[in-house]
Amino acid sequence: MTEYVETFKCPNCGVIASGRGHLCHPLKDAVPFTCEFCGKEVDDARHVCPPMLDKIEYICKKCGRLAVYDSLVCEPELIGGTD
Repeated sequence: MTEYVETFKCPNCGVIASGRGHLCHPLKDAVPFTCEFCGKEVDDARHVCPPMLDKIEYICKKCGRLAVYDSLVCEPELIGGTD
């Protein structure tokens, strides 16, 4: 069975990103959601929690946003190197 991931088009740069509002400018209709790292329901698409901090590996080259997965930002770059 194929699982589909909901995607969002960034209104800032037009790139498609997966996740809940993980774009240069998060979409308001992507919240609230349950954080996969801390399990809390959050109202901020840019939510970052202590369990997530240990897993952040990417930064967006366009907006500087940090992310755990490269698919959560428009132009991912591996922190501490090139991707």
